[in-house]
Formats: sequence, structure tokens, C-alpha cells
Amino acid sequence: MTMDLDDELKQVFRPQDVHMGRLEADPEKCTGCGLCIQNCLFRSWEMDENEVPYMKEGAACFGCYNCMVACPVDAISIVEPYHVDSGLFRTLPNPMPAVPPLPPFDADGNPDKWNEVERVVFTRRSVRNFSDKPVPEPLLRRIVEAGRHAPSGGNSQPWKFIIISNKALLDELNEASAKILRATYEMYADDEKVKMLAAGYKANPTPGSWDPRIILGGIGTCVYNGINPVLLGAPVTILIAADRRAIGGPQMQVGICGQNMILVANSLGLKATWVGFVGACNGVPSIMAKLGLEDPFYITSSVVVGYPKFKQEGTVAREYRPITWFREGQDDPDIEEEPRVVTLTGAEAR
Repeated sequence: MTMDLDDELKQVFRPQDVHMGRLEADPEKCTGCGLCIQNCLFRSWEMDENEVPYMKEGAACFGCYNCMVACPVDAISIVEPYHVDSGLFRTLPNPMPAVPPLPPFDADGNPDKWNEVERVVFTRRSVRNFSDKPVPEPLLRRIVEAGRHAPSGGNSQPWKFIIISNKALLDELNEASAKILRATYEMYADDEKVKMLAAGYKANPTPGSWDPRIILGGIGTCVYNGINPVLLGAPVTILIAADRRAIGGPQMQVGICGQNMILVANSLGLKATWVGFVGACNGVPSIMAKLGLEDPFYITSSVVVGYPKFKQEGTVAREYRPITWFREGQDDPDIEEEPRVVTLTGAEAR
């Protein structure tokens, strides 16, 4: 293989030492229901001859652990979290431990229970398997109202909402997005064509767009292989169009707006997830015209909404990155490398 990419670009477009996540199912507990397979975005699991699921060799897994919450008998455990040993995408620390929510304590350091807001936050998952049941319009209006009332820099409210339940238009968005993403992946995978992507990257560096979890997993495994439509077969998609002129930039503000909508959707018995890939349609003038979008507005992301096909919510472990504390009366920082539990006295102990 010959490539003319310099070391910096090779780290972006040919990352090394990437370790996808690995999980396993306990054959003593497993009932063979297959929900872990259905709830894996990349379909990284398959059944063995004994009807026990296992992760396929070389399968993509970025550690969402949604397979775990779908399992009704708690048969799945984490063997190794997703991590990258070197280069631009190196995880720090490496690998980061997967840690479930820490037990709650009250202000005096006494054991407590999660309040309702905490419970909703910790059990919310990205749901990607929906029933065919239509979503009533009154509920969609409540969801959008939650987004409309999100905080924004300078109260600029840099968003527009486009609610789509029209199946023909959803199909059009799916097909247009997938076509562009497949073409992008084909260029990425080709040692000559990737140089064109590298040239564009040098002009406008966006490393997150080429993270192995996105390009190898989301695009290369899921979209390119046609595992799921881009909009995941949800009955409703809410496009969030952002204003480029937003104070401080629109991305974080759209994130707050969308999170409001997702949490309210969950409260109404619906489920939802983000889908950013539909932003590929920004490059399709006919679709943008149909949507009524023109500069300075562009599709920044979307929230797909529907009734869940099966249980897909629950608590999971998340990467624990070191936390640094600067406490009153202490000159030096306290770097919390591992999770700590608060004692009854309010002091900290490992």
C-alpha cells in the first residue's frame, strides 16, 4: 500500500491501534431471545450453534452498551471498552474504565436515592428500534415546545424545526443521505481517492468527522452495508436547522435544545435518538429547497421519535475520565483518577 499522506493525515485517515469494544454473553444466563442483536446499531452480534449470542470477529463496537439494557436476564458483560492506543484518536487515559452511575448521597454524606430528574437522565438511552405505531401530533407539539424553550446564547434561539412524518419524504432523506455517505466511505477506503478527502481536511480540519467510531462504525458498517436506514425507520423525524450566525456558534445550543426534546419525548412514553447523518442532505439543493432551508440555516442534526419496539432503556456504564478538584483551603489540585464514594462524614474515600 502506498500513500502520499503525511504523518498527521495518516493519523486521521488511517488510524492505528484501534480496539473496538468487546462484550460477551453468559451462556448460563442467556435465554437466546436475540434482543441484544436487535439493539446493536452495527449488528455486531450473532447466534452460535447453541443459540447464545457472540460478537463477530472484527465487529464494530463503540461501547454504547445498549445490548446490555435490552437483555432481560442481565447476561451481557463488558470484556474490553472501546479504546485507541496511539495517534490523534488515542483515548486518554487508555483505556478508560467503564463505570456505572455512582451511588447517590445527600448533602451531609448520607446514602440517598436518585431523584426523578437523575433517574430520567441515567436511564435514558438512544433508542433505535421503533414500532409502526404513529406518533400523535399533540405529543409532537409538546416535544417541540421543549426544544423551543431551551436556553441559548443571548437568547438568540438559533434553530428551526421541521417535523416529518411523510413516509415518501423520509425515504427521500434516507436515500439521499445514504448515497452521499456511501460515496464518502468509498473514497475513504481507497488509497488514492482518500487523498481528495485529505485535501479537504487540510483546508478545514474536522477530526471528529473521521473518528473511527463514525467512519468505520457508523458509516462503514451501518450505512454502507445497509444495516439500517439513516433515519432508523422511525415514524417521525424532527430536523433541527441551525443558524450559522448564532452567538457562540450553534452546535452546543442545538445540543441543549435537542436534549430537551428527547427527555420530554421519554416522559410521554415515546423514545428518541439523535441522527446527525441526515446533515448530508445539506449538499442536495433539491431537498434543501423542498425543506425551505437556505443560508444562514442548515441541517445540523435531527431527533427521530417513535414508540419503542421493545425495552431499550436502563443504566449502563460510561467511561470515567479523571476529574480535577480545586477545593477551598488546598493549594494543589486533587486529581481523581478513579471513582470515589462519599462516606457518611462527607469525606472522600476510595
